[in-house]
Amino acid sequence: MTVWNAQRATKTVLSTALLLGGMAFAAAPVGASTGAARAATPVCGPKTVSHQPAPGVGKQATYTVDVAGTVTLLEQSTTTLKVTKAVANAGWKDTIITRAGTRVHVGFQQVGAPEEQERFWARLNTAGTVVNIILQSCT
Repeated sequence: MTVWNAQRATKTVLSTALLLGGMAFAAAPVGASTGAARAATPVCGPKTVSHQPAPGVGKQATYTVDVAGTVTLLEQSTTTLKVTKAVANAGWKDTIITRAGTRVHVGFQQVGAPEEQERFWARLNTAGTVVNIILQSCT
């Protein structure tokens, strides 16, 4: 083996050792952070159902979602609803999941406590005269 080949082999071994050592050093904080607290997965209670008179085709009605806010629905036809507005109370945020259709869905989440949730679903009965409101709380 020539001197040149020996130096190249030494440089390769040294470079590899430095690279692996640097990776091990950089990985230490990541491994240390895995024990940190993570957001809890929400545990949801039972769904409650209430029956409200339908507003009528072309009309709107507003429904309260416990402590989280309100949802305003438009009855588009005797079979379809549309969420026209969701308003979160102070300390909450809203997300319209399904805006229009035979069943609409809006979620509310407490700011700073993502596991605290209120879930809202609504659908019309087969005659289009009653709105079935389904609520579920999660902690």
